[in-house]
Amino acid sequence: MALLNPTTVAVAHQTENDGKEQIVRPMAKFPPSAWGHYFVDLVQDEEKLDQWAKRAEVLKGEVKEMLKLAEGSPDEIHLLDAVYRLGLDYQFEKEIDEALSRIHNVDHVDAGDDLYTVATRFRVLREGGYKASTDVFNKFLDEQGKFKQSLASDVKGLLSLHEAAFLNVEGEDILDVAIGFASEHLRKSALPTTMEPSLAKQVARAVKIPTHRRLPRLNARYFISLYEELNNATDPVLLEYAKLDYNLVQSVHQREIRDISKWWKDQELAEKCFYARNRVVECYFWIMSVTFDPRYSRSRVFATKILGLISLIDDTYDAYGVYEELKLFTDAVERWDVKAEETLPEYMRPLFRELIVYTQEFHDEIAPDGLSYQIDYMIEAMKDLCKAFFVETEWYVKQYQPGTEEHMNVSFTSCGYRTIFLLSMVGMGEVNSDIFEWLKTQPRITMAAAEICRFIDDIVTGKFEQQRGHVESTVECFMRERGLTEKEVVDLFRQYYAVAWKDINQGCMKPTPYPTKLITRPVNLARVMEVLYEDNKDGYTFSHGRTKAMISSLVVDPIPL
Repeated sequence: MALLNPTTVAVAHQTENDGKEQIVRPMAKFPPSAWGHYFVDLVQDEEKLDQWAKRAEVLKGEVKEMLKLAEGSPDEIHLLDAVYRLGLDYQFEKEIDEALSRIHNVDHVDAGDDLYTVATRFRVLREGGYKASTDVFNKFLDEQGKFKQSLASDVKGLLSLHEAAFLNVEGEDILDVAIGFASEHLRKSALPTTMEPSLAKQVARAVKIPTHRRLPRLNARYFISLYEELNNATDPVLLEYAKLDYNLVQSVHQREIRDISKWWKDQELAEKCFYARNRVVECYFWIMSVTFDPRYSRSRVFATKILGLISLIDDTYDAYGVYEELKLFTDAVERWDVKAEETLPEYMRPLFRELIVYTQEFHDEIAPDGLSYQIDYMIEAMKDLCKAFFVETEWYVKQYQPGTEEHMNVSFTSCGYRTIFLLSMVGMGEVNSDIFEWLKTQPRITMAAAEICRFIDDIVTGKFEQQRGHVESTVECFMRERGLTEKEVVDLFRQYYAVAWKDINQGCMKPTPYPTKLITRPVNLARVMEVLYEDNKDGYTFSHGRTKAMISSLVVDPIPL
């Protein structure tokens, strides 16, 4: 499974003798959990949370009034930008959409030669799903159609241009040029020690991974800290509200991960699946990154538990099970009957049973709300996922070498991203069968997210997987079939990756077939890959460093008030 494919520290082949034949297992020695049972005994200060909630409600009203008073003013777009960056946009969806619709419908806004404002306006409109015209950047081009060299010294404007250009779609050549121009000069400008430290930090962060490709909650924490450092960057009421809201959302997430961790511990899943990665906390990070909104707590808990089981199943296919056992497991999942555990080896039974039993428990929980039909789609997705896992097992065992198209058809399922997208919606009352049927058509936005997952994962983890025996990666498949070097394939994948991001951006443009809060989930799935595999490191398997720090900032450490 690509998004969870194990990158191993060490590889061993365990030999077992059952009296008839020897079984050689491709064991992987994974690092232990970075968290253990840390969240099981997490205690919250309910009195303090109640005080925060009351104060936040007052401030929310004041911010709503600020948005109303800013209507039509030159500062309106910057206020909307601050609301986005501080992670408050979900609180003011109606107000923001009305404002952006009005701004977008204005034929012309004369911002003069202020690149910062022009680019910010363009970016905020695109972030809201409005296809702002790239013509606004024509005034910054010289007679040769290149960006004017005089802009090279406008670091703030270049940074704004750089951030805006990554919301590009196919055919917008001017934004491709803008990325190259802004990136080149921002990297140069980051060298002088004369730049303001806060601006230098923003530049370094943006040229590494642009804000649009980072996770919204991590962005919110970063910009709250940044705006506090800048003092006059935003209204103190807005900043205080952002801090309180962040901490209140975090408190919801803490309760969720505590409940999930208790379930994980009670089921003894890490002990029973001793050969697999113990990463339930990291699975929660994945799911809450897809949708953090406190309103969707029930679906987030369910999705995390199932993803935790998927991670164990993935390692069963990749790092412990042998062909005959995996065939039995795949058949058992296809039957989807708890009695099928009787056909399985002893070590597989607890994992299979928990998958079936917990799914039924959640089915019974959401049935009174008329949502039990959603479980049918989830089960179908699980069957498809396990079948894709097994196809890759067959390829390896039989030494079959698929063509690139056949390989990608299977690997884009085995990467699990379409399954996670579906999981994130199970249990949501505002979702109907239409969107699940839409998912079955493999819409471009979900396929693009899966491609980004596959391309990044294979570039980062492919070599390590081959140490213990693994189906060839997409990189190796392209090298073999097309006669390319590894570097040539990686360069090709980076081109595909850029196109996939453009397609994701296009998929978010209004009108969308479904609400923005659902359409943006594939975007967040792509963003998870960006930050979890940053610097070509597998932050899921090796989660003690940067990944643990990210999780701590999201669900452990509140923002000081």
